[in-house]
Amino acid sequence: MKKRAIIIFSLILCMSVLFSGCAEELEIGKNEITFKIENGEAVVREVSDTSATKEITIPDEYEGAPVTKIADFAAVNIESIEIIHIGKNVKEIGNWAFENNQNLTAFKVSEDNPYFCDVDGVLFTKDLKTLLFYPAARGIQTKEEPDGSAVKYIEYVVPEGVETIRTKAFYKCALLTKLTLPQSLKSIEEKAFFRCSAMENTVLPAKLECIGKDAFSYCTSFTEIVIPASIKQIDTYAFFNCTQLLKIDILAAENDVTLGEKWYPTDNGRSIDSLHITWT
Repeated sequence: MKKRAIIIFSLILCMSVLFSGCAEELEIGKNEITFKIENGEAVVREVSDTSATKEITIPDEYEGAPVTKIADFAAVNIESIEIIHIGKNVKEIGNWAFENNQNLTAFKVSEDNPYFCDVDGVLFTKDLKTLLFYPAARGIQTKEEPDGSAVKYIEYVVPEGVETIRTKAFYKCALLTKLTLPQSLKSIEEKAFFRCSAMENTVLPAKLECIGKDAFSYCTSFTEIVIPASIKQIDTYAFFNCTQLLKIDILAAENDVTLGEKWYPTDNGRSIDSLHITWT
């Protein structure tokens, strides 16, 4: 019996050693970062929101392995976080990596990172052609209404040279009111402005080719929009539940544009009788 117990204990110990490299935790402040080692590189799997920590640092290395990837859902719904630091070796960031951090004000990327950079706290690819993530609480201003109430809002100018606004870049930026898009912009990807409910009518640039799935869903402050002649694709539910968007002028021929299912404004999927769409 004693011999059998020793054998079982030895097996358990071996199993623990064997799988210990699959997912390990590193405590930074009072927030724990869970990593997984894949092919000699470390992947950030999860950042646990266990305290009121204001900043998170994604390190250059973990246990001698370069930290090269931040996975989908790695740092989401963290109420306290304000700043995220990204190390020099990160070369891949998931589309859902940083969603719904409503108090996030800035990304700060190592200057030695050859893949990504930050511009005034906004996360871009190094070549500045793709805007990846806009911090939901960046640049909040306050104005006084005629009735004396204070209203918070955000205004942002996307830099010239940006060609793509990536999937979920402004996801749930509920205070974004005024957005200026660059003439260089070609693609607005899936859910890029999902639930930007305060965003006012926006001028779409003349080179825009693609509006992705749910790109402007729940942008309920839109009332009218002009889609340029360069447009080639408007994907499924692009303007879903934009209930006040009743006038759309498209400066292209309908036969020249690939249209997804119910790409136009709807009321929870139902047709809006007063909607007026014109094609060139």
